[in-house]
Amino acid sequence: MITLINHQGLKAIRGIQIQNPAPHIGLAYLGAFLKKNGHNYTAIDACGEALDQILSYEDKNDIMIQGLTVSQIIPRIPSDTRIFGFSCSFSHYWVLVSKIAAAIRREFPEALFVAGGEHPTAMPGHILNEDMFNVVVMGEGEETFLELARRVENDQTWDDIDGIAYKNREGQIVQNSPRKRITNIDEIPYPDWDNWCLTNYIEHKQIPGINLGRSMPILGSRGCPYGCAFCSNGKMWKRRYIMRSGRSIVDEMEYMKNKYNVDSFSFYDSTFIVNRDKTISFCQELIRRKLDITYKLPAGTRCEVFDEELALLLERSGLRNFMFALESGSEEIRKIIKKNISMKNFLKAVKAVKKTKMTVGCFIVIGFPEDNKKSLKQTLSIIRKLAFIGMDDITVSKFTPYPGSEYFDDLYRKGYFNERLEELGDLISFFKSDTRSYCEALSSRQLYHWMNWMFVNFYIISFLIRPWKLIKSFWDYYARGVETTRYMRFFSDRFLQRRKWKTSKV
Repeated sequence: MITLINHQGLKAIRGIQIQNPAPHIGLAYLGAFLKKNGHNYTAIDACGEALDQILSYEDKNDIMIQGLTVSQIIPRIPSDTRIFGFSCSFSHYWVLVSKIAAAIRREFPEALFVAGGEHPTAMPGHILNEDMFNVVVMGEGEETFLELARRVENDQTWDDIDGIAYKNREGQIVQNSPRKRITNIDEIPYPDWDNWCLTNYIEHKQIPGINLGRSMPILGSRGCPYGCAFCSNGKMWKRRYIMRSGRSIVDEMEYMKNKYNVDSFSFYDSTFIVNRDKTISFCQELIRRKLDITYKLPAGTRCEVFDEELALLLERSGLRNFMFALESGSEEIRKIIKKNISMKNFLKAVKAVKKTKMTVGCFIVIGFPEDNKKSLKQTLSIIRKLAFIGMDDITVSKFTPYPGSEYFDDLYRKGYFNERLEELGDLISFFKSDTRSYCEALSSRQLYHWMNWMFVNFYIISFLIRPWKLIKSFWDYYARGVETTRYMRFFSDRFLQRRKWKTSKV
């Protein structure tokens, strides 16, 4: 009756971007919640079921699709399916989701098509106006989708369900009241990974961030309390941050370690380290259990609660790599984008981490609409300073306006996007020279040169001052198969993996 579908992955085969598909934790959570409440479902992972199959991506010769073709997906669908559930976490995947849905709609014209995730939540009108989907689940999806499934199963009306958007009989988009967030997230069942090809992803080392071994995803919290103007988190989670108890997180780690023979975890949290006391409780619980596992935080991490005590405790608990999220070296730009970080506190946190053996990087974004040469020079100065301090990695990317963010809404009102939002397909390419610039003072090519210059400055300074770190990174990679830094991840991606993608192209 219910079929949940994960879209294929995208692979960049040019430039300096690392783009790896990963197990879809949202659909795995949704599946587990359905099963707990008596609803069986069929899972079709269009990416995980064919990780070795690489396909062309329309007219883009710098991107490939990883996974099943649409014609391979159709025969996998049970004929009695009444509800199809799709998720689209990132806007650049929408073109994949929409093509799969359109093909299935032709085969199942009477079924209910439901879309969820950050992109549909941010743009329910855009999704529903394409006439493939009947319902958009906005925000946290478990309780909303379950109620929808129950109504459909019992042939009841569903247009009054909180947390959905739909098109009524007059063709108008209706958005119902938001559904209240789940507050006791410790009670949510573990993700139903058995149905989502988890072992395939583990064996193919398809996971966000660097490769620390046999790694799998985990989620320790939901939401983010901050309001960065470039982030879509506010639409999805309403800025409420809820962290699981340390015991709950470690219980899941122990269970998954024993079940799937993993030795490392990748946290999918928007930002994990917010509540100092709960973070300490988690670390102490993990240390007490002696599970002999490592973990990483590939998303941006805030610096406010960091000090030497916390850094040492995180290291003892198994944290091996994470990324701070400074975004800009310009105080003026950070105020504009609502990234309220004190540079003094940020540098203090970096120095505290560098007293441990953890590797740490920093996310930088250039090309905000208000950026200019002065602000980029300030950012370059900070990047050089971070290299001297001993930060291990830097990631510099061009600004892209994500649907659901304040920036996107403002640029949309100003007419930067057409009505069909065809530009969304380019959001994956924020490391290229020819993608659109939203910065009034600098062109796309100028931003590209600035981006490369920042990379060159950081890594030349780093390698000249600490050449042994480069040697150790290569030794860890070749001797143990472990990537301790993002530049080693890029090395593996650029010189080993991309060659395989090109030769295995269908």
